[in-house]
Amino acid sequence: MDALYAVVAAEQLDRAEANRIAGESRGRGLVPIKAEQAGKKGPWVLELSDVHLLLEEGASGDAVSWNLTPDGAGQLGRTFAWLFTEIPGELTFEVLWGEDPIEKLVSRDELLRIVATGHLGGRTRYRVWAASHS
Repeated sequence: MDALYAVVAAEQLDRAEANRIAGESRGRGLVPIKAEQAGKKGPWVLELSDVHLLLEEGASGDAVSWNLTPDGAGQLGRTFAWLFTEIPGELTFEVLWGEDPIEKLVSRDELLRIVATGHLGGRTRYRVWAASHS
């Protein structure tokens, strides 16, 4: 189950900004964040490492949704709450498992509520509005 690849992408992320956010995330009790470039010339993204460790035992990679452990939901929720302070613009979050994602437009509060329920949509790209969006 370690083939899950969870990423946060945003227009404002360049090499310096992605590395700054990844560096500042350390030691905060958040999901580990790594700055990665998608392909040789692709955009910079934030990889949420070890996201599979947040899932309940027996989670299947090709499931329609994934169940987070209570601790995993809490840690992922804290991670997004912190990331929202670092990335004020629109961002996307997706957990990739080799299939084309279905896009779902959500507010920042809605994404936090989804995480708090402990259920993440498989094959879903959450497109999160900018902080000032009403």
